[in-house]
Amino acid sequence: MRTMVSNYYDLMTFGLGGASFQQFVDRFQEKYNVLQADGFAWDPEIQLDYTYEQLITSLNIATLPVYMDEVSQGLDKGFGEFKIGSNKIPTQKHRYPISEKMLRERMIMVQRFGDAALNTATQSALMEMLFTSTDNLLQGNRNAITHQRMRVTSTGQFTIGLDNNPRGISGLTFDFGIPAANKESLSGESRWWKTNEHTTANEGTTSDPLLYLKNKVKAMRKKGFPAGHFEIASDLLDDLLTHTKVLKRIGLALYPSAAGAANPDLVASQYAQNMTDEGKLDAIRRIIGASIIPRDSIAAVDKFDEESKSLKVETIENFNPLNVAFVPDGQIGTIKSVQPMVFSDDPTQRIAWFDDGRTLLRQMFNAETKSMYVESEMAILCVPSMPQYMCVYTVTA
Repeated sequence: MRTMVSNYYDLMTFGLGGASFQQFVDRFQEKYNVLQADGFAWDPEIQLDYTYEQLITSLNIATLPVYMDEVSQGLDKGFGEFKIGSNKIPTQKHRYPISEKMLRERMIMVQRFGDAALNTATQSALMEMLFTSTDNLLQGNRNAITHQRMRVTSTGQFTIGLDNNPRGISGLTFDFGIPAANKESLSGESRWWKTNEHTTANEGTTSDPLLYLKNKVKAMRKKGFPAGHFEIASDLLDDLLTHTKVLKRIGLALYPSAAGAANPDLVASQYAQNMTDEGKLDAIRRIIGASIIPRDSIAAVDKFDEESKSLKVETIENFNPLNVAFVPDGQIGTIKSVQPMVFSDDPTQRIAWFDDGRTLLRQMFNAETKSMYVESEMAILCVPSMPQYMCVYTVTA
């Protein structure tokens, strides 16, 4: 009996209900239409090579004119963008093996029984397998963009290391030129906590988190910084809302009469402790002059476990848990990308594009091993365009 399925690709096409691989991948457009990378948007240019240029965006502040005599010509103003550096955009790949056992069984069934083996159960099993692998690849790609964004804003750079790339290259750092004056690492008793146990007993004796942030806002305003906000890891924010000095300042700001009590610090702290976290955050915004946005974001990586000789999933923090970052409001950078290269005449693969050509998805079949993979490839990097207005403060142990 002649069958419509003569090879593995025909079998996968049947699993897709007759749709092409591109048509199948297009079904994920709505799900992954929005990037979780606040302040960063796709650079409209998809590059052909891996070298990118980092351009600094000027605020174009209207400065005062220069006082001169009546016959002299006016002096030029600074305007627009200027380049501060360049580097290579890293490539990211990952893939899922399609079950060789299931494919083999289905192909043998087709060889034995022809079209009669192409039933609803076979189609559903193939569809589920392709959907899960493709969905996980695209979700992983979105997670990679979020991870980059959080590392860039919370550290001022992006490092590919053993924590976020345990099975690939390591020791590669992209520094985006945040000025040294915009970075600070507290030490000694000025640290909000002196150990990684963030308890009252471990608070720095001279630490005063809200006064520290308020002074930073005042200094930035004098330097002409744009409007912005602070970002902080959610766990660190939870601890911050229990800090003795923070509770005292919130209580005194909202309950001024506490200053006349026999023990004003205690009364003010007790008042603040009875507030909701939302209420505390609103009070902090009014006290320091800027909002604090919590970042509760983790990523998962595959790491080879020597003991079990298998891959295990480990989670890592996206936002540096020791740092507070100042981030300008609005767009602060772009996501650079390189178009992947393909050989369209390769009979061993089926391809589909995502993210308007920035992401390549392949179905690849190895005839020798009788194995099939669904692979994703992209080369992207979150590059800030306003590093001169970004700040990173390491505030605790």
